[in-house]
Amino acid sequence: MSSPSQSKIIGWTFVGVAAAALSYCVYFDYERRHNPEFRKSINHKKRKAQKKAKMQAEEEKTKLFEVLKKKLNESLAASPLPTTLQEKEPYFLEQVSTGEKLGAIPGKEIDAAIYFYKGLAVYPNPTGILDIYQRTLPPQIYELVMKLTAIQPPKSVVNILGDSVGSLDAEKTVE
Repeated sequence: MSSPSQSKIIGWTFVGVAAAALSYCVYFDYERRHNPEFRKSINHKKRKAQKKAKMQAEEEKTKLFEVLKKKLNESLAASPLPTTLQEKEPYFLEQVSTGEKLGAIPGKEIDAAIYFYKGLAVYPNPTGILDIYQRTLPPQIYELVMKLTAIQPPKSVVNILGDSVGSLDAEKTVE
Protein backbone atom coordinates (compact mmCIF):
# COMPACT_ATOMS: atom_id res chain seq x y z
CA MET A 1 0.00 0.00 0.00
CA SER A 2 2.77 2.41 -0.82
CA SER A 3 0.77 4.25 -3.54
CA PRO A 4 -1.64 6.95 -2.40
CA SER A 5 -5.29 6.39 -3.12
CA GLN A 6 -6.99 8.16 -6.00
CA SER A 7 -9.32 10.15 -3.71
CA LYS A 8 -6.34 11.64 -1.84
CA ILE A 9 -4.76 12.74 -5.13
CA ILE A 10 -8.01 14.39 -6.22
CA GLY A 11 -8.36 16.04 -2.80
CA TRP A 12 -4.83 17.48 -2.82
CA THR A 13 -5.28 18.65 -6.42
CA PHE A 14 -8.46 20.46 -5.44
CA VAL A 15 -6.73 22.06 -2.44
CA GLY A 16 -3.88 23.21 -4.71
CA VAL A 17 -6.23 24.75 -7.29
CA ALA A 18 -8.24 26.49 -4.55
CA ALA A 19 -5.03 27.87 -3.00
CA ALA A 20 -3.87 29.16 -6.39
CA ALA A 21 -7.24 30.85 -7.01
CA LEU A 22 -7.21 32.43 -3.55
CA SER A 23 -3.63 33.62 -4.06
CA TYR A 24 -4.58 35.23 -7.35
CA CYS A 25 -7.54 36.99 -5.72
CA VAL A 26 -5.34 38.33 -2.94
CA TYR A 27 -2.70 39.48 -5.46
CA PHE A 28 -5.29 41.13 -7.70
CA ASP A 29 -6.85 42.93 -4.74
CA TYR A 30 -3.45 44.12 -3.51
CA GLU A 31 -2.51 45.42 -6.97
CA ARG A 32 -5.87 47.10 -7.39
CA ARG A 33 -5.51 48.92 -4.08
CA HIS A 34 -1.82 49.85 -4.17
CA ASN A 35 -0.66 50.13 -7.79
CA PRO A 36 -1.87 53.29 -9.58
CA GLU A 37 -0.72 52.01 -12.99
CA PHE A 38 -2.73 48.84 -12.51
CA ARG A 39 -5.83 50.89 -11.62
CA LYS A 40 -5.28 53.08 -14.68
CA SER A 41 -5.00 50.07 -16.95
CA ILE A 42 -8.19 48.59 -15.49
CA ASN A 43 -10.04 51.90 -16.00
CA HIS A 44 -8.63 52.21 -19.51
CA LYS A 45 -9.83 48.71 -20.40
CA LYS A 46 -13.22 49.47 -18.87
CA ARG A 47 -13.61 52.69 -20.90
CA LYS A 48 -12.46 50.92 -24.04
CA ALA A 49 -15.04 48.15 -23.52
CA GLN A 50 -17.79 50.73 -22.92
CA LYS A 51 -16.80 52.62 -26.06
CA LYS A 52 -16.82 49.41 -28.07
CA ALA A 53 -20.26 48.48 -26.72
CA LYS A 54 -21.56 51.95 -27.59
CA MET A 55 -20.18 51.67 -31.13
CA GLN A 56 -21.78 48.24 -31.56
CA ALA A 57 -25.11 49.61 -30.33
CA GLU A 58 -24.89 52.48 -32.83
CA GLU A 59 -24.08 50.04 -35.64
CA GLU A 60 -27.04 47.85 -34.70
CA LYS A 61 -29.30 50.90 -34.55
CA THR A 62 -28.15 52.04 -37.99
CA LYS A 63 -28.57 48.54 -39.41
CA LEU A 64 -32.10 48.33 -37.95
CA PHE A 65 -32.92 51.74 -39.42
CA GLU A 66 -31.79 50.60 -42.87
CA VAL A 67 -33.74 47.33 -42.63
CA LEU A 68 -36.88 49.18 -41.51
CA LYS A 69 -36.56 51.72 -44.30
CA LYS A 70 -36.03 49.05 -46.94
CA LYS A 71 -38.92 46.86 -45.76
CA LEU A 72 -41.25 49.85 -45.44
CA ASN A 73 -40.49 51.07 -48.95
CA GLU A 74 -40.94 47.55 -50.35
CA SER A 75 -44.24 47.13 -48.54
CA LEU A 76 -45.59 50.52 -49.65
CA ALA A 77 -44.49 49.83 -53.25
CA ALA A 78 -46.17 46.41 -53.22
CA SER A 79 -49.46 47.70 -51.79
CA PRO A 80 -49.90 51.49 -51.86
CA LEU A 81 -52.10 53.18 -49.29
CA PRO A 82 -55.73 53.75 -50.34
CA THR A 83 -56.88 57.29 -50.99
CA THR A 84 -60.67 57.18 -50.71
CA LEU A 85 -62.54 57.03 -47.42
CA GLN A 86 -64.48 53.93 -48.50
CA GLU A 87 -61.23 52.03 -49.10
CA LYS A 88 -59.48 53.29 -45.95
CA GLU A 89 -61.77 51.73 -43.33
CA PRO A 90 -61.56 48.08 -44.48
CA TYR A 91 -57.87 48.60 -45.25
CA PHE A 92 -57.26 49.85 -41.71
CA LEU A 93 -59.06 46.86 -40.17
CA GLU A 94 -57.17 44.44 -42.40
CA GLN A 95 -53.78 45.99 -41.58
CA VAL A 96 -54.38 46.05 -37.82
CA SER A 97 -55.67 42.47 -37.71
CA THR A 98 -52.73 41.23 -39.79
CA GLY A 99 -50.36 43.19 -37.54
CA GLU A 100 -51.90 41.59 -34.44
CA LYS A 101 -51.50 38.11 -35.94
CA LEU A 102 -47.87 38.75 -36.90
CA GLY A 103 -47.13 40.38 -33.56
CA ALA A 104 -47.93 37.11 -31.81
CA ILE A 105 -45.30 35.26 -33.87
CA PRO A 106 -41.73 35.60 -32.53
CA GLY A 107 -39.38 37.08 -35.12
CA LYS A 108 -42.13 38.85 -37.08
CA GLU A 109 -42.04 42.09 -35.06
CA ILE A 110 -40.82 44.23 -37.99
CA ASP A 111 -43.53 42.91 -40.32
CA ALA A 112 -46.17 43.47 -37.63
CA ALA A 113 -44.93 47.03 -37.07
CA ILE A 114 -45.18 47.74 -40.80
CA TYR A 115 -48.81 46.62 -40.82
CA PHE A 116 -49.57 48.76 -37.76
CA TYR A 117 -47.80 51.68 -39.47
CA LYS A 118 -49.94 51.25 -42.58
CA GLY A 119 -53.04 51.23 -40.36
CA LEU A 120 -51.80 54.42 -38.72
CA ALA A 121 -51.21 56.01 -42.11
CA VAL A 122 -54.86 55.67 -43.17
CA TYR A 123 -56.47 56.32 -39.78
CA PRO A 124 -58.09 59.78 -39.62
CA ASN A 125 -56.97 60.52 -36.03
CA PRO A 126 -53.32 59.43 -35.75
CA THR A 127 -52.83 60.67 -32.18
CA GLY A 128 -55.78 58.58 -31.01
CA ILE A 129 -54.54 55.42 -32.70
CA LEU A 130 -51.00 56.00 -31.42
CA ASP A 131 -52.41 56.21 -27.90
CA ILE A 132 -54.23 52.92 -28.44
CA TYR A 133 -51.10 51.35 -29.93
CA GLN A 134 -49.06 52.48 -26.93
CA ARG A 135 -51.48 50.87 -24.50
CA THR A 136 -52.09 47.62 -26.39
CA LEU A 137 -48.98 46.75 -28.42
CA PRO A 138 -45.90 45.10 -26.99
CA PRO A 139 -43.26 47.77 -26.30
CA GLN A 140 -40.80 46.53 -28.94
CA ILE A 141 -43.47 46.64 -31.68
CA TYR A 142 -44.66 50.08 -30.59
CA GLU A 143 -41.08 51.31 -30.67
CA LEU A 144 -40.71 49.97 -34.22
CA VAL A 145 -43.94 51.72 -35.27
CA MET A 146 -42.57 54.98 -33.88
CA LYS A 147 -39.28 54.46 -35.76
CA LEU A 148 -41.23 53.81 -38.97
CA THR A 149 -43.18 57.00 -38.33
CA ALA A 150 -39.89 58.87 -37.93
CA ILE A 151 -38.51 57.35 -41.15
CA GLN A 152 -41.53 58.25 -43.25
CA PRO A 153 -44.23 60.19 -41.42
CA PRO A 154 -47.75 59.46 -42.70
CA LYS A 155 -49.56 62.40 -44.28
CA SER A 156 -52.08 62.54 -41.43
CA VAL A 157 -49.23 62.90 -38.91
CA VAL A 158 -47.51 65.51 -41.06
CA ASN A 159 -50.77 67.47 -41.25
CA ILE A 160 -51.09 67.46 -37.46
CA LEU A 161 -47.45 68.43 -37.00
CA GLY A 162 -47.82 71.08 -39.66
CA ASP A 163 -50.87 72.51 -37.87
CA SER A 164 -49.07 72.60 -34.53
CA VAL A 165 -45.96 74.17 -36.06
CA GLY A 166 -48.16 76.65 -37.90
CA SER A 167 -49.94 77.57 -34.67
CA LEU A 168 -46.58 78.03 -32.94
CA ASP A 169 -45.45 80.31 -35.77
CA ALA A 170 -48.69 82.28 -35.47
CA GLU A 171 -48.12 82.70 -31.72
CA LYS A 172 -44.61 83.99 -32.34
CA THR A 173 -45.80 86.58 -34.86
CA VAL A 174 -48.52 87.82 -32.46
CA GLU A 175 -45.94 88.57 -29.75
